[in-house]
Amino acid sequence: MKTKLLTSGFVLIISVQLSLAQAARYTSLPQALTHAETCEWLDLSKQNLDYLPDSIFLLKNLKYLDLSSTQLKELPKQIGDLNQLRYLVLSYNNLQNLPEEVTQLNSLQSLYLDHNPQLDVAQVIQLLSKLPNLNMLSLAGDNINTLPSSIGSIKTMQNLELSENGFQELPESMMNLKNLKVLYVNNNPHFNLRNNLSVLSKINNLKELHVEHDGITEVPNGISKLKSLEYLFLVGNKIQSIPSEVGKMKNLKLLDISENPLPPPLYNQDLSPRLNIRFNKRKD
Repeated sequence: MKTKLLTSGFVLIISVQLSLAQAARYTSLPQALTHAETCEWLDLSKQNLDYLPDSIFLLKNLKYLDLSSTQLKELPKQIGDLNQLRYLVLSYNNLQNLPEEVTQLNSLQSLYLDHNPQLDVAQVIQLLSKLPNLNMLSLAGDNINTLPSSIGSIKTMQNLELSENGFQELPESMMNLKNLKVLYVNNNPHFNLRNNLSVLSKINNLKELHVEHDGITEVPNGISKLKSLEYLFLVGNKIQSIPSEVGKMKNLKLLDISENPLPPPLYNQDLSPRLNIRFNKRKD
């Protein structure tokens, strides 16, 4: 089961899990089918399925479905029959696209499509933009060298995971993501934070930004343009100093700059005493 804890409190995944906390959890399809009318939670992860058997679509009340690492190459059209799904995990498979019927998943809130390196991301986004309740999407490790401008069409998006890809720029259309609060762009050596500040500054409700292990060498000038930001994670980069401009970020509560080659300052009058700066852990 995937779980991501967000410092800012936007624990979108956890909210789904809590709502299903009392539901029986099944890890085999035959077992789930014996309770077809009441089954809400099915985890078939790491089972070599290759394809989904038709019987899975008898689980009309299914809300959580984990199909990660099952060698799936495609989703059948019947996926649209599972219209109670809220949480769908398709990570670490061989998917190339999604069927049109995925647009029938009107209850879907969280979707993991990470680590499907042949995924047609543009085709996927075009379909997902039609979902009325999708607020969490992971496209990590999907071999994205250019992020499609259509990403801005998923207006309900609150949490977007784009790590482990190779794109350099965020498209201007991301300013249309009025509900986006949390963004991950980790482990991407091609991503230049400075060059993307103009776009990031136009995402008006962005509260939490992760640019970790990207090889950036500085906290760039203009960082204070991210006026709504409360949590900034720059872990594992090559940053050697903290500019005084950070002190202008009045809403910033946490700056995590651990695993960078810089010593913690004894005192910096430009930084707010309310700002928590996380440096490298001391080695005893």
